[in-house]
Amino acid sequence: MELGQVLKEIRLNRGHSQLNVAHKIISQGVYSKVEAGTRDLDAVGFLKIANRLNVTPDEIEFISNGYNYNEKQQILNEFFQLNYNDPERLKKIKTKAMDYLKQGDDLELREIHLLCDALLVVSDSEDFNRARELIEPIWRRLKKYDQWYLYDIRLINTILFMYPLDTTIAFSQRVLERLKDYEKHEKVDQLKDIYNINLSLLLIKAERYEEALEVVEERLENRKRMNYTMLALHLGRRALCKKLLHIPGYEEDQVLMRYVLEAYEAHDLLKRLEEEFEQYTIEGTQV
Repeated sequence: MELGQVLKEIRLNRGHSQLNVAHKIISQGVYSKVEAGTRDLDAVGFLKIANRLNVTPDEIEFISNGYNYNEKQQILNEFFQLNYNDPERLKKIKTKAMDYLKQGDDLELREIHLLCDALLVVSDSEDFNRARELIEPIWRRLKKYDQWYLYDIRLINTILFMYPLDTTIAFSQRVLERLKDYEKHEKVDQLKDIYNINLSLLLIKAERYEEALEVVEERLENRKRMNYTMLALHLGRRALCKKLLHIPGYEEDQVLMRYVLEAYEAHDLLKRLEEEFEQYTIEGTQV
């Protein structure tokens, strides 16, 4: 559906006249041509019209695409919705990105393809040197920016764990500082959750258990706004930190974690978290 048709449909459903919608933005005559598809809106006009109709630009695009995301956005959404390294889903996303790139070049999907490759290398062999080689073009691009935006921060959260802990912490501090500008944005809590869960595992690997516990507990104070996957991941990491630090009560977190994941039938993630707990507690015993 063309933009003009979508705007007309929304306007009529809202009970507005063309004059009401266009008032103090553009003339009614120009707006009429927009709905007819013979005139384009500039970016500022589009944002103001969307606001007048009480819909977001994203929703207008979603409706324009037949109440669905376009192919590229579907791939991006699927990748960024991964809360943990899932090789089978990564392979599927990689294939979709590859198929899309056959139609023409696209920077974002080129980078998603590289990231899938790098994450699969980490999953298969934990060869972080090889993974870093694969994503070096992305790393170079991100490092040169003075300011990051939400898409950049999503990428950074995805790749930071592949780098040395000192680098991770330095970049994470910049990320958190930048996210202060987005405190009122609807997706900022999700980004903080992803950042914290990745950082917690890096700190555990570095045997900095107290810092890892602090990171996890800080986010759990905001648990009511977490999705079930993030809640389970944080509970699992807190149980692991408590066990490694010989703090009582880790069993309670494990019970809650299992309850959440079993309620959502997330058996694969439950198995991964139980294996993670066993792996690091055995290693911690051997140290």
